[in-house]
Amino acid sequence: MNPKFHSMKKLFLVAIFISTTFPRLFSQEIKANIQIVAPRVQLTDKQVLQTLQNAAQQFINTRKWTDENIATQEKIEFSMFFDITAINNNDFTGTMQFQVVRPVYNSTYKTTIFQFNDEDITFSYREFENLEFQENMNMNDFTTLLAYYVNLAIGMDFDSFSELGGSPYFAKMQSMVSMMTNKPGWNQGDGKGIRNRFYLAENLTNPRFKDLRILTYNYHRKGMDQFSANPDQARKNISEYIKKLKETQSIFQNCLLQKSFFSTKWPELVEIYKGAPVPEKTAMAKFLSEIDPTNSQRYEKIKS
Repeated sequence: MNPKFHSMKKLFLVAIFISTTFPRLFSQEIKANIQIVAPRVQLTDKQVLQTLQNAAQQFINTRKWTDENIATQEKIEFSMFFDITAINNNDFTGTMQFQVVRPVYNSTYKTTIFQFNDEDITFSYREFENLEFQENMNMNDFTTLLAYYVNLAIGMDFDSFSELGGSPYFAKMQSMVSMMTNKPGWNQGDGKGIRNRFYLAENLTNPRFKDLRILTYNYHRKGMDQFSANPDQARKNISEYIKKLKETQSIFQNCLLQKSFFSTKWPELVEIYKGAPVPEKTAMAKFLSEIDPTNSQRYEKIKS
């Protein structure tokens, strides 16, 4: 990672989390919350789900995933909520909701950087087995899946602090997709349309879509992080960066990254523009409805 970025993020988070205590200086980089449930599966003993959940959380939170010295207050926070819909012997099938958040400067508010629903979760697990992992080798379908989303969380967090800062981690995601070809859930035709791991990694590493990644940086560093100092200017900055999407709408129209940006950010955008003057409310509600028609009815709340 760019040393300037690491220094900037450290200063940013120290400013938020100044404490009178002296925590351990460095630790693993991730603070993941993993939940695994199976409400529709008939099981005589559901302890296997708790065992798997604990193992997954320990696998992620105790492992070193980057070459950076990341302090306790800098940990990257994300959650994975697995809804297991079928268990056949040791084979698990279901869906998963992923969300990564980060703090907003000089605030107690945490903004959701990215969320994604994975509709095609398939893996095998025997209770109490070791979760083994090695980079560039699939030793276990479940740990490769977890590593894919860990790298997504790190990449999104780094992109929000530094322009294109997450590139090395998105490249790892793409390598995993290539390594897992023909495995269920990893292919171009899996999931729902383009909402799958294949297209997510492809979009994040495709130079054609880099402006959407730059939007992640501008939205958070030049928008959200400026609200405490100057909310009107912060809102103006966000409007400016989002409006740039109109210039490249023909490229991004069916892009998974753009769809995911708005499916993640529409609740926040509604709250941001509710505080704007009436002319700005009206204009942005109209613009957002045009560029993100899926959520057009929701943007009407801006004018209320």
